Amino acid sequence: MLDKTALVKGLVLAFGGSAAMWTSASLAQDAPANAPEAQRVIVTGSNVRRTDTETPSPVQVITAEDMKQSGYTSVQDVLHGLTANGQGSLSQGFSGAFASGASGVSLRGLTVGATLVLIDGHRSAPYPVGDDGQRSFVDISNIPFDAIDRIEVLKDGASAVYGSDAIAGVVNVILKHSFVGTTLSADVGTSSKGDGGTRHVSATFGMGDLNTDGHNFFIAGEIRKQDQIRYSDRGGSFTKTDYTSTGGFDLTPGVPNALNGGLPRSATGYITDPDGKIIGFMPGCDATKLAAGQCTYHDTWSQIQPATVNYNAIGKYTLRLPADWQLSVEGSYFESKAQQVGNPSRTFTTGYQGTTSGPGVVPALLDTLPATSIPSTNPSFPTGISESSGLLRYTFLDLGPTITDTDARTTRLVTDVDGSFGAWNLSAAAGFSQVKLAVRGHGYVDPGALQTALDSTTDPYLVGGTNSAAVLSAIAPTLVSDDVSRLSFLHVAGGRDLMALGGGQLALALGADYVHRTQNALAPAQIAAGTTPNFSNNYTIGKQDVASVDAELVAPFTHELEGEAQVRYDHYNLSGGKASPKLGFKYTPFSQLAIRGTAGRGFRAPGPAENGTAGQTFFTGATNDDVLCANSDASQPGNFPSECAIQVGTVQSTNPALKPETSKSYTLGFILEPVKDVSASFDFYSIEIDNQIVPGSTTTAIRGTNFTPIPQVQADGSTALVAPPVAPIAYFQAGYVNANTTTTSGVDVDLQLRRRLGEMGDFKSDFMISYMNKYDLKIDGTTYHLAGTHGPLIIGGDTGSPRTRIKWANTWTRGPVEVTATASYIGGYDLTDPSFGVTDCVGGLDFGAGSQAYQDQIGSGVVPSGVTCKVASFTTLDLQGRYEFSKHLSISGSVLNLFNRGAPHDWGTYGGGNAPYNPSLHLAGAIGRYFTAGATYTF
Repeated sequence: MLDKTALVKGLVLAFGGSAAMWTSASLAQDAPANAPEAQRVIVTGSNVRRTDTETPSPVQVITAEDMKQSGYTSVQDVLHGLTANGQGSLSQGFSGAFASGASGVSLRGLTVGATLVLIDGHRSAPYPVGDDGQRSFVDISNIPFDAIDRIEVLKDGASAVYGSDAIAGVVNVILKHSFVGTTLSADVGTSSKGDGGTRHVSATFGMGDLNTDGHNFFIAGEIRKQDQIRYSDRGGSFTKTDYTSTGGFDLTPGVPNALNGGLPRSATGYITDPDGKIIGFMPGCDATKLAAGQCTYHDTWSQIQPATVNYNAIGKYTLRLPADWQLSVEGSYFESKAQQVGNPSRTFTTGYQGTTSGPGVVPALLDTLPATSIPSTNPSFPTGISESSGLLRYTFLDLGPTITDTDARTTRLVTDVDGSFGAWNLSAAAGFSQVKLAVRGHGYVDPGALQTALDSTTDPYLVGGTNSAAVLSAIAPTLVSDDVSRLSFLHVAGGRDLMALGGGQLALALGADYVHRTQNALAPAQIAAGTTPNFSNNYTIGKQDVASVDAELVAPFTHELEGEAQVRYDHYNLSGGKASPKLGFKYTPFSQLAIRGTAGRGFRAPGPAENGTAGQTFFTGATNDDVLCANSDASQPGNFPSECAIQVGTVQSTNPALKPETSKSYTLGFILEPVKDVSASFDFYSIEIDNQIVPGSTTTAIRGTNFTPIPQVQADGSTALVAPPVAPIAYFQAGYVNANTTTTSGVDVDLQLRRRLGEMGDFKSDFMISYMNKYDLKIDGTTYHLAGTHGPLIIGGDTGSPRTRIKWANTWTRGPVEVTATASYIGGYDLTDPSFGVTDCVGGLDFGAGSQAYQDQIGSGVVPSGVTCKVASFTTLDLQGRYEFSKHLSISGSVLNLFNRGAPHDWGTYGGGNAPYNPSLHLAGAIGRYFTAGATYTF
């Protein structure tokens, strides 16, 4: 009879034959019977203490050493490099984000709202402004670098352990537990162009040994500053504006063309009559120069990399208590400053009509302001013309670009205590965290104040001239918003062994949690009042109270087979309760092979921006009151003409009836170690999310209480004042709804080699690949296939969904020398998004950076010769090295993007502004070759 175990083992050894040629190590042997018992620890994704860190769920561990070997000096750069990070990730380089200044990770491309970020296994307050003003997430740019011990990335649904938001996985940032001694480090970096410099210094001091002294205290501080890199610093496609050589338009500001009707932007200013005929120029341009394209200016402000500053400090005290109990208290302060820069404001050539917005405010349409005009009494009015006024066209270069400064300050205080009582391992924790976000907007022009200043005869605004600080402040007042997000938690847990099974002890873990979260984010006063445009007007006020209980069983039925069962129940004050079960197994027929798999359900509860007091107001054009203007006919008897073609505001509001998003997730894989120091893991994943929370496609008319008589068409065609049968529409309301289903699946492969080379040193190699087989979005019964496309393009900066990401790190160490080479690969993708009706290249261009330059060709269904319909793959190679002069001093250096690979053209994204460039995926190609050098000294 065939021995199946022998057959499988033979196949494993055959697979490992090539690896065996690399190493002379013998096959892994069982530990000696008298070996000391390994320490039990908690692994991300489980609450049971265990000695085997390979659980049924796949977990990627990034150590502090791995982070240093990457050549990066920020957590967001490390996490954005994850092969499992995908569509919807947020970059600080995306200046158009609602959550300006923040950065987020999106495992499996399911948005930042489906990835739970923890610090030391605990929740932390999210960024006060959500992604797209909706989804909550933890800002990873506001996490210290040098205080991290490791980052554990659980690439599996984990609501059964952590509750809401862990649909796609968990990123658990684990800070240093204790430290003894003093370490100082510093590094500086610059690009090969001499810009984008970074300065990074840190210090850690600790005293007291937990084992001998019974206590430890350490404090760590860190400062990191990063300079901006602008499009103008790189040139090429970043600053190209003239596309006439490839059949497009010359979009250089100041050049007349068919797109602007011969009335281009102007850095000096000119005026027209009401019919659009130019009747005069301010100094610096005239009709001849304008026609010759000689009145131009150029973009000197758009950013590739924003200017940022980070200040971090952590202090922790740990005390050993009697009976093996331990107490720790940790306090931290993280601050992240960023500056996003946009286009300068311009005069309002089509007029402006604002609307009021905010919590408890019924949106009201303000009186329409006419197009910006300048009177002849203004000293900057053009000379030599007889008109008493004109319509002004001018770009406010004197104010500079529009700037949004963000300053996010996070404070945390967490206390943990754990120990044992009888057969139970017990733990408890309490914590508070808060993110205060100060937002300041500069250069955003108030159209009403501008008109007042232009008309003033005492202290007028001078076009292209020197203006007082008072005048500049009046026309572009600083926009101020101070937002806050807070989170408090209590956690208790216990675990014990219940009984002996064939492979070990049946282990039980029980836990309970309480989380209280509040969010208060308001738009600046001028935005809420509707007087100043072009700045985010969303607001969120709300709270969440969550009570949870969980249980977990780990059952080693035999030495070969282990089972795992988890369940958690969460009750939210606004959306009710949800149970999340999960089952897992690991089968190890022999020491070189383990087969593992999981099946679970998860959820994402609606947040304060979705079911609290939140929203934003917008106008989408004229509509008709279906009661007071039936059939949209203003002349039909019985209709009220004033209620035909009305402009009424729409409030995107919350929906207290929202249900949680729900998910089903599965993994199946195996871990292979054919010979010692050679291992491989293969894991298939599948995630389906139902009832996704999206903006509703239908609106509800909200009527006021105004029954004042208004004109009504009579049977003979005449009109008479009549009280309407219902009050006119005050505004429309559109809430979030549960709709859509997203399904994604693929495979992760992780290959590792550790090799001792004798006198030649040591070598290790880590090869990781994530391949997306499916990314399907189902809307109203129709399924759209988006893997390898740009879709879904309306989420998270339009980052695209490449199928393949690879990272391959190789480290050679010999004595004091260490060198690491890391190759990164991001696959290509096309410009389509079938879920948005974009099914071909022309459609993709029409929504992206190529739409304006080639509008005529695209409108005719022609793909311009100057663009590509597929975003090319992108590969970079990074080098990092370190030399230890002594046990006290080491120096390090790195070269990122060694071969200076440029970012591929992405003509479909809007994340790069006017440039065909995707900052979420190809930032390294935009920055170019980057050098860093540093030193560390330990006392």
